[in-house]
Amino acid sequence: MIDVVTLYFWDPKTYQIYAPALFDGNINQLGTHQHVYNYKSHSIYYPHVELRQYIATYPKQLTTLLVVKVSLPKLIYGNNLMELRNIDFQACCWKLSDILFQMGVRVTPGQVSRYADVRGFEYGKNILLGRIPVPFVLSELSRAQPLQHYMDIQHVVYQNGGEKVVFYSKGYELVFYDKTKELQKEIKQPHCILPQQLKTDIETQKINILRIEIRFHKRKSWQKLLYPYNNLIRFATFRDVFQKALARRVLLDYWHKVSDPIRSVPMDIYAPAFELWRISRGAGKKLKPQALLAKLGTNYLVRGSGYQESVRSLKRLGFSNPSDFIKRNTGRVAQVTWRLDVWRFIDHSLGIFTSLIPSKWGKLKKRTSAAWFKRYESMLTVQEVANQLHVSREQMHQAIKKNKLPAYKIGKRSLRIKRTDITMYLDGCLK
Repeated sequence: MIDVVTLYFWDPKTYQIYAPALFDGNINQLGTHQHVYNYKSHSIYYPHVELRQYIATYPKQLTTLLVVKVSLPKLIYGNNLMELRNIDFQACCWKLSDILFQMGVRVTPGQVSRYADVRGFEYGKNILLGRIPVPFVLSELSRAQPLQHYMDIQHVVYQNGGEKVVFYSKGYELVFYDKTKELQKEIKQPHCILPQQLKTDIETQKINILRIEIRFHKRKSWQKLLYPYNNLIRFATFRDVFQKALARRVLLDYWHKVSDPIRSVPMDIYAPAFELWRISRGAGKKLKPQALLAKLGTNYLVRGSGYQESVRSLKRLGFSNPSDFIKRNTGRVAQVTWRLDVWRFIDHSLGIFTSLIPSKWGKLKKRTSAAWFKRYESMLTVQEVANQLHVSREQMHQAIKKNKLPAYKIGKRSLRIKRTDITMYLDGCLK
């Protein structure tokens, strides 16, 4: 849904400055005058407010412009993790009018709704990834190509462990970043309001949240979205951009432009945190940390050096039976198409576009933690099933054609089989 919006009040009749002393300098002089609250930290959230004195072109006279840049989730909930809905439009207008009055600016809710000119805005969506580490998704997205020839891509890693992937141009930015890392800094601010249990989950990193944002900076970037048949319209109201359906359509469109080219390319970048989780899930039982690290290291060694070179390396290190060690630490890992499931999961989350609100937080967290992936994580390819049953691949295809073994088609040719269906198929063969 909508996150940050920049509103311009061009007509001085639509607002009133009754406390000019709260702006730096003399507001009757030409230039930009910042509000004093822009530089201070408060116990409640205040938007960024400016007064700009300039000489209008027609008619040629001195004019005052009011600029308000506000994060709407912070205004309503006290944090930018929770998301807004269409029914929150009137509440945003009333809350913004009330907070501006505390800052010495009188603007009615009706004037905010009708006369505020939208110059820039951001649509954002928080996706709960359950136990999937966000760095894995970001490392894959960093391999994507820019959406247009005039765009560039940037992968930033911060000192606190947070990461961000940005596709940017002069008019707009498409941003993916680790929301949990940002919230760990945000909860230290006095205006941040979050339930205590949620704060604990964020501090202990028990939740993984991927943030997707599209940020429009210039009018030409979003004119075609709001007015596809008439780009000459130069005025967009607050209500025009406050639409959940529009936010969903825009984010889904840009998401597919980025993710679709990546899906057709074999994965060659592995995130250690994701690999560790994949190994622990594929082992079928709870392993000790030392065993997990041994499996992770062995998988990386074999993948990077090959089997024969790995055996020689382990012999030089003093292993008496390196072949058995490699087999013990790599043979039990389930080869599952995790990467495909991750993209499908994000597609599903953006498709339903359920707003994160306090009353639904616990339900959404429980659903994304395990239930969704239980449907897909036990899927195997036809070759993997044939290897486990010690039969030929053709025999498995014959069983699928005769409807003895259910299979799920992914794409045009790929087939996936559930582990539970394999058990039922074997029971049928024994009978």
